[in-house]
Amino acid sequence: MAYFARQDPLRAVAVPVIGLEAVITLAMFASWEFCRRKRLHRAVAIHFLFLALCFAPVGMASVAVLRAAPVDLTALVRARWFWPAAFLVGAAPLVWVCLRPLRASRLVRSVLLYSWPVLILVLVHAGRGTLLYPPSAYADGALAAPLSSTPGGTRVVWIIFDELSQTIAFGNRAAGMTLPNLDSLRAVSFYATAAESPSDRTETSLPSLILGEKVLQADPDRPDDLRIRLSSHAQPVPWSSLPNVFDAARDLGFNTAVVGWFHPYGRVLNRSLTKCFWTAGWLAPGVEEPSEARPLLEGMWDRVRLQFVAMPLIGHLPGVDPGEYQRHEKLPRFAFLSDRAREIVADPEIGLAFIHLPAPHPPAIYDRARGMFATEKRGSYLDNVALVDRELGILRRTMEEAGLWDRTAVLVSADHGWRTRLWRGTAVWTPEDEAASHQETMGVPFLLKLPGQTSGLVYEKRFNTVVTRGLITGILKGQLADAAAVEQSIEGAAPR
Repeated sequence: MAYFARQDPLRAVAVPVIGLEAVITLAMFASWEFCRRKRLHRAVAIHFLFLALCFAPVGMASVAVLRAAPVDLTALVRARWFWPAAFLVGAAPLVWVCLRPLRASRLVRSVLLYSWPVLILVLVHAGRGTLLYPPSAYADGALAAPLSSTPGGTRVVWIIFDELSQTIAFGNRAAGMTLPNLDSLRAVSFYATAAESPSDRTETSLPSLILGEKVLQADPDRPDDLRIRLSSHAQPVPWSSLPNVFDAARDLGFNTAVVGWFHPYGRVLNRSLTKCFWTAGWLAPGVEEPSEARPLLEGMWDRVRLQFVAMPLIGHLPGVDPGEYQRHEKLPRFAFLSDRAREIVADPEIGLAFIHLPAPHPPAIYDRARGMFATEKRGSYLDNVALVDRELGILRRTMEEAGLWDRTAVLVSADHGWRTRLWRGTAVWTPEDEAASHQETMGVPFLLKLPGQTSGLVYEKRFNTVVTRGLITGILKGQLADAAAVEQSIEGAAPR
């Protein structure tokens, strides 16, 4: 997880977790001592209260066991029969607890007491992959020096909307859903209806697009190292060591910039970029980091909330929404990226700008009915598709106001489509998602507006968007002046 972390995990995660565990332990010890000295520990009600409070650590332990299992058990847990079966299995122990609360209380206390060595092992295991590096390892690397003299005329703004589905956005749009900015761009673009992404995972898809060669495997290593395996290399190599589309742009005399999320662009591709802004994605449960560094007490409170929403069945309680915290955390990250994207696309000194935004990737943070951001309730994937349209409109108006739209090639696509099998049954899934999901959703949109282009061309042949690097380089070289030339370039590209 060190590769995906934006902040030093020792300060952002480990210290708040250890502090919280210490507070909980001391509180339990003090409470038991108080009851013992007041002779309240003989009251049956006290033992029932203790056993009820143990639901929290037992729930957290069960979640930890599921995550640590050598096989993926999420599909099993999401099955309709799982919880009825779990209830039947747990009925006998529950009856025993009700009939023998004092004995059950002593047993649970003993288990908790002797679980400390297990907790220590868990903390050591969790820290092996993240706490081995100094805080400086999580800082961005030095950027490339700006080129003082850059070519005028054509520039490229490349926008990747994470998990945007061609079918949902264009092919079979939901009734009553309007996406005016996407439609307006499609009308004057080279528009492909059957584009395929290099992968269904951002870990491999984005490096493939940036390198122009399909990445077969990606293994996060150090904070600044993604080891990737390509068909052209027998052994895995660091992503940062390979020439990429930004290097090609700089060789042609263009300044480059990235605004993105998920991948640590500022640590991996910094040598190829003039400007770079990025945020982390939502890290795996247990190592989630806030969008910004927080004081210790606030960090501990974050861990309380995260542990609470991770407990089994908690989302079925009235008024409890496990995804609310994640939505609240996503909103400031999206706002930061949106602001930086506007800054970059309006900069005439940037010849190649890459924008990678976390929409419509779940969870939804937009309410299309009200036309505003919303985190207080669960939205659907369709709401976030509407957010994509809104953001595209903002970026277009920003370029128009800067006088750059007509001389900018704008490429809009996605790293992969909507992965319904991944999201179905999770806390972010809604009835509207279910209704829209019964179709092929893994295709990605591909819209390329060239400078000065005023009419569209629909391209219906299947191709892989790994050709994107070659198209961008061709545009910057002045070799692709119209949609027909784009079509010829795609059909002439050798599969890699």
